Amino acid sequence: MKKSPTIAVIGTGPVGLEAARQAIETGYQVKLFEKGEIASAVRKWQHVRLFSPREMNTTPEGRTITSDAGREAGYCETGAEFIESYLLPLSQWISARTQVFTQTTVKKISRGDLLKGDAIGSRNRHEQPFRLLIENAAGEQIELADFVLDCTGVTDQPNWLGTGGIPCPGERTVREKIIYGLPDREQIAEIQKCASVLIVGAGYSAATLVNELLQHREIETQPKVLWLTRNSYPSGPLRVLQDDPLPGRMQLSVIANQLALSSRKDLHWISNSVVERISTTGTGDGLEVTVRSLKTSFSKTIEVERVVACTGYHPDLSLTSELQIHECYATSGPMKLAASLMGQAGLDCTKITVGDVETLSNPETAYYLLGARSYGRNSQFLMQTGYQQVLLVLEQIKQLLDVG
Repeated sequence: MKKSPTIAVIGTGPVGLEAARQAIETGYQVKLFEKGEIASAVRKWQHVRLFSPREMNTTPEGRTITSDAGREAGYCETGAEFIESYLLPLSQWISARTQVFTQTTVKKISRGDLLKGDAIGSRNRHEQPFRLLIENAAGEQIELADFVLDCTGVTDQPNWLGTGGIPCPGERTVREKIIYGLPDREQIAEIQKCASVLIVGAGYSAATLVNELLQHREIETQPKVLWLTRNSYPSGPLRVLQDDPLPGRMQLSVIANQLALSSRKDLHWISNSVVERISTTGTGDGLEVTVRSLKTSFSKTIEVERVVACTGYHPDLSLTSELQIHECYATSGPMKLAASLMGQAGLDCTKITVGDVETLSNPETAYYLLGARSYGRNSQFLMQTGYQQVLLVLEQIKQLLDVG
């Protein structure tokens, strides 16, 4: 009897778990790797409520496994609710059927004994198994796989605070004083004890934090908020979509814009500006941040106690450095998918189509970048898009095996 192929799935976020589930139900041998605990990326924003309803963030098969019947349609969960009601039960179902390596980091991947430049386009390369160098409490070892589904996401790689995507002078020195990404509950409590905070970013993470700090004030000593964005719209920092299919997103945009344009003394919106330099104050208790206007080129220095960089994320390219991956020069996503997304530029994330499996393919046969990782620096990814990607790729794997 022909041996069932082994599929390595990297990452236990929503897409990684769905990939493992589908592969198991198809009859493949699965190895699931997670460098933290199950759904570690979601845990970072577990206090935040999703814009999308539960039915968009789950699959019918997954809901059957997790006994999801009877839940209210249209309900938008918090990250914590999503973990407890769906991701953890799904991971338990997977753990009962295959190997799950948590607290295990996949450090590097190669194609058998071949180097990156060997056997270009050759069947000899395609027939080599993938070698995954993993590291955990037991040390380092090699795991083999016939296919790899890379669902590693991007949230472990926050963008720098400085303009142009690189650190501004002083940023690396004071990095421990900067919060990158949306703060967790403990960090928000920390910020609320400060006299002032600078929030940098024009996306929904920054808007969520501004709303959190200003809409639910309980004591007068909470911080003055300075909100810096590199662009602006007539409506404010965020573009408001007319007839937005995600009501929660529209509500956040409207509220955040109203706050930014208000005459409140506890909020100052600094539009069309970037961060030029950052350093500690003379006393070392706060930070001096030099910001430059993109319209006037005028620079000024402001003092704040804390800085939060909600400046987005980018993928970690080191994992696949020895593989023949064709990545987009602009987004770092797989080239064919990046081209498809660029062709749909201007569309809302809910309107973007997945395309076909060809857009997920690259020269390294049997290696697939899925989920948020496949979008690279493009932030329009939706979980339901990742689930559709998994379905396409598993169908492609079946075709490859039938031909082989």
